[in-house]
Amino acid sequence: MTPKSDALKTFTVRLPENLYRSAKVLAGRRRQSMNHFIRESLERALREEQERGLEQAFALLARSPDECDVEFAFEAQSEVVRRDDA
Repeated sequence: MTPKSDALKTFTVRLPENLYRSAKVLAGRRRQSMNHFIRESLERALREEQERGLEQAFALLARSPDECDVEFAFEAQSEVVRRDDA
């Protein structure tokens, strides 16, 4: 859901009649306004697209695990932690 502090923008969407009717019926079943239904659907689509992008990025990383090795950083990090504990 959009935080209340964000400015809201208004725009017109042109839909085929059958898509509009189906969306209106589904919004009604969910006891939502069309505005809320469309906003929620758009937020879900954007979130899913972002997740797909992350999955693709991780798949690329998995193809070359040697380039993703972070073991070298563990010793340096443990030195920092030990120094902070002293």
